[in-house]
Amino acid sequence: MLGLLHQLKADKRYRDYLLICLGSYFGLRAKDLLSLRWCDLYDGEQVRAEILLTESKTGKKRNITINPTAADALNFVKTELTRSGMFSQDGYIFANRWGDRISINYINKQLHRIFEHYNIKVQNPSTHCLRKTFARRIWLQDAMSEKSLIYLSEIFSHASVATTRRYIGITRETIANVYMKL
Repeated sequence: MLGLLHQLKADKRYRDYLLICLGSYFGLRAKDLLSLRWCDLYDGEQVRAEILLTESKTGKKRNITINPTAADALNFVKTELTRSGMFSQDGYIFANRWGDRISINYINKQLHRIFEHYNIKVQNPSTHCLRKTFARRIWLQDAMSEKSLIYLSEIFSHASVATTRRYIGITRETIANVYMKL
């Protein structure tokens, strides 16, 4: 994913760059991600250390600590938008040319184009794959531990760790690895 972020940034596709970055570092559902405004993530000129939001699907409160990589991406895109006169502190982060929030349908089509253009193989390119990327990265970075599944279950408000396992698709993979280790 980091390679794609570097490519998008180099190609000056800043909205796509920020979408994939925040989608992969925040693990939010598309509706919640697209509802973010610059003022939600900034305290004056500084990126907030964390944000509190209410998830649209569940109505539950969720704290998100802003990773330094995501903060750097926000600062970079904010600078570029300010330079071009397109920045609005109260505006949506993912806005169309009229300042309105872009649609989930548009983003899904755009992600399909991005993955195709950069030759990235994804079974179902959509905003949901960003949320799953977030989950898989946490699980893999924590050595595929049960502890990471507990964290993810809490983050995603899943009813059980088994739900989280199914969500990130590790059941089949884990079983296949058992056979391969024989």
